[in-house]
Amino acid sequence: MEKQKLPKKLEEKLKKDFQDEEILIVLSSDITAKGLYGKEWLVVTSKKLLVFSVDKLDVNILSVIELDSIKKIESVNLVGSGVLEIDTGEHIYRVISYSDAKNADFCQAVDDIKDLLSGKSLIGKDRTKHRKICKTCSRPIPQDMNKCPRCTERRKTLFRILNFSRPYKKLLLFVFLTMILGTGFGLATPYMSKLFIDFILKPDSITGIYVYAKWLPLAALVLLVAYAGQLFFEGIRERLSGSMGFRTVYDVRAAIYKRLQELSLSFFDKHQTGAILTRVNQDTGELQRFLVDFLPLTMESIFMLIGVGTFLFILSWQLTIFIFIPIVATVLFLKKIFPNIRTYFHRFFQRRAKLSALVNDSISGMRVIKVFGQESVEMEKFAERSGDYRDAGVELTRKWSIYHPILHFFIWCGVVIVWFGGGKLVFLGKMSVGSVVAYSGYLMMFYRPVFMLTRMAQMITNSLAAAERVFDVIDTELEIKDEPDAVNMPHIKGKIEFKDVTFGYNKFKPVIKDFRATIYSNEMIGLVGKSGAGKSTIINLICRLYDVNKGGILIDGIDIRKIKYSDLKSQIGVVIQETFLFNGTIFNNIAYAKPDTAKEEVIEAAIAANAHEFIINKPDGYDTEVGERGNRLSVGEKQRISIARAILRNPRILILDEATSSVDTQTEGKIQEALLNLTKGRTTIAIAHRLSTLRSCNRLLVIEDGKIAEFGTHEELTAKKGIFYNLVMMQKRLSKVKAVDG
Repeated sequence: MEKQKLPKKLEEKLKKDFQDEEILIVLSSDITAKGLYGKEWLVVTSKKLLVFSVDKLDVNILSVIELDSIKKIESVNLVGSGVLEIDTGEHIYRVISYSDAKNADFCQAVDDIKDLLSGKSLIGKDRTKHRKICKTCSRPIPQDMNKCPRCTERRKTLFRILNFSRPYKKLLLFVFLTMILGTGFGLATPYMSKLFIDFILKPDSITGIYVYAKWLPLAALVLLVAYAGQLFFEGIRERLSGSMGFRTVYDVRAAIYKRLQELSLSFFDKHQTGAILTRVNQDTGELQRFLVDFLPLTMESIFMLIGVGTFLFILSWQLTIFIFIPIVATVLFLKKIFPNIRTYFHRFFQRRAKLSALVNDSISGMRVIKVFGQESVEMEKFAERSGDYRDAGVELTRKWSIYHPILHFFIWCGVVIVWFGGGKLVFLGKMSVGSVVAYSGYLMMFYRPVFMLTRMAQMITNSLAAAERVFDVIDTELEIKDEPDAVNMPHIKGKIEFKDVTFGYNKFKPVIKDFRATIYSNEMIGLVGKSGAGKSTIINLICRLYDVNKGGILIDGIDIRKIKYSDLKSQIGVVIQETFLFNGTIFNNIAYAKPDTAKEEVIEAAIAANAHEFIINKPDGYDTEVGERGNRLSVGEKQRISIARAILRNPRILILDEATSSVDTQTEGKIQEALLNLTKGRTTIAIAHRLSTLRSCNRLLVIEDGKIAEFGTHEELTAKKGIFYNLVMMQKRLSKVKAVDG
């Protein structure tokens, strides 16, 4: 594993306490021993494996294990995270935790440590096999991103934002037109001050008569029309640019949401829900502000700069040359601070996303938090994440509060130059007082867009950082997609073959290993095994929620990767233990499997699922609202609605994943009767918590450690007195215990 840069305190401690040992591996985690977000350090020397935590005050040693004592080392997958597990023969230690984002790094570290234990050298070893490496900078690309964030061209990101506005190019043309007209009217106002001072309000030097007094009403009217015209076209511009901006962002949101629907479950395994919501809502909101507010104002500022610059040269080219000195200084200063500011914005957005993810997880798991009384723990987590977000915002504001006054100082230097230089030219008779006043007015108009453009660093950085996060999702490569030579299969017979299938949610940790099995058309198969054996994973692979790492799954003799994805999905029905119902009516939830179906078909499906009776007994019948996630219905009612949904779909392949494990015996009887109706004439694969419910299966496959350990009928496996028999006996003993307790 490549060495990371150590904190200074930790580096000093290693030099002091472990000076005779060569440091071979250094790796930081992103989860602490308390399960909170933060860093701990794995350090492997030539003799020891060490784990440290580093705080503001001290360096703490959390684990010290001699390399010679390690019998086995593995990276163990947990839910959304992992842990480094070490077996010394006497004890098993879980020494350091990490999130899925660090999974590949720790898998690589495990490989390196295994090499060290076997006496191999790490010199010259390829450490890139677990990571995507940027071709430009040769540094690892973060696991949750497709492109290297360090090498992304900002110009391309900007053009991609503008590219979403292409369908509205006519609207954009009108925006340009109103800007030009509004700018034209605005440019007339300072010049009117010159006319007033030098002509209309200036008496004749000899007679003292106001020669141009008769033009005063007309000049006042022209000034009024200029102000009115400027405001009128600014209003039109705001209306048109707002319309264009909101429509463009609508398209961006549609694009990211469409991509989220297309992405495989592996993407959602790696990203927290709150972080995804942040990209859909908040990051696109930043783009919206860019398109609605910043982009039109920037274009207007550019037009104003061109127009005002022209008038400044006309009034006095000498003064204009001098005022470009502070402008050049401003541009150079912006160029210097831009990369620094961008870093702070990225940190700010990253911490905001992590806070949103935590809040989302907390709200989703509120029942669990309340049951276990972990409110104080969640408050600590929130305080830490919220504090990180606060600190990032404070740091960003602090930096900008330093840069912003400096920018303004450069700009106001130009004002001083005008009055000093203009005054000199008046004394020399090379400029009139009216010209100096007009020039000063134009300079204020000139600096207004310059002030606007000085904020470009802040606003562009803000928008581009958000845009990169949005486009990162849109550009995510689809893992589950139709192959170029995919075939149409509108009528599947239902034969399923597993050909040496190997698969792991983490590719380095297979769950299914060289799996071989054949399920015949219209056959009912039961999958049996301990929790974690791989039963649900087999279901996920048949549904093609994931693609196999090795081998292949064939349906009717054709690899499922060669079957049109829409044809495959339309002929697979699933009834799972944790039924998900959408917020809406019972009718809509059943009809979800076939949105354009007639009401009669929905009722027929409900009758077949033994759901019709309880539905019509509700006050609103099929129009009853189920509530969020179906919380207004019982578990059994939700399950029967799920079965009705599957019956309506009429699939050729049916998956039953623990369909009756969460209901009472009476409800289970009704569900079993409904399932009997559902399984007729189709290939069925069932996973059941109660092994006795699998008696009707043609065959049972006993899964252990990702492989088939036993297979046969219920009676054959019971008589064999092997793994299945032991599982049945264990359940009977547990049932007796429950009966005594109950």
